[in-house]
Amino acid sequence: MTGHHPDLAQRKREFEETVRNFRKAVLFDYDLTAVQHVLAPGFVDHFAPPWDPPSRDGVAHRFDHANQVLTTRKVEVLVSVCEGDILAQAILLHFEHTGPFMGIPATGRRFEIGGSNTFRFSDGRIAEHWGVFDVAKIPDLLAGEPGAAGGWSSMWDREEIGTAGKG
Repeated sequence: MTGHHPDLAQRKREFEETVRNFRKAVLFDYDLTAVQHVLAPGFVDHFAPPWDPPSRDGVAHRFDHANQVLTTRKVEVLVSVCEGDILAQAILLHFEHTGPFMGIPATGRRFEIGGSNTFRFSDGRIAEHWGVFDVAKIPDLLAGEPGAAGGWSSMWDREEIGTAGKG
């Protein structure tokens, strides 16, 4: 078998299990103690917003806030790739809007948002994280009408939105 390394396959399974257990703890069980157990002491979150620390404390704060306004219904891993000490995943998150978020009161709407997570591991713990998610479309998904909440579709004229894809 060309390119097959049992060690890499095992490492990938271990990394995936660590990430799966971490997501379960913080997104479904609301157990933020997992942040201290799974993330390395010197952890750096390259996805952190400028006003929030890129540390374990910042991650705990962000998950705490997100859990108050969004109920995670499902996490789908679409692609998972391991190279060395890096695990990269394309994911689809399924949420329910259960609290005020981005200036929009709770709507109860369910929505999906795609993105990617890349993790660097060190000594069995997550040492770094990079993330990319299409958060700009969330206001439109929650507002119900394209452009109503100033999301990504607000960049286009409403007539353009209404005729998109109609040939």
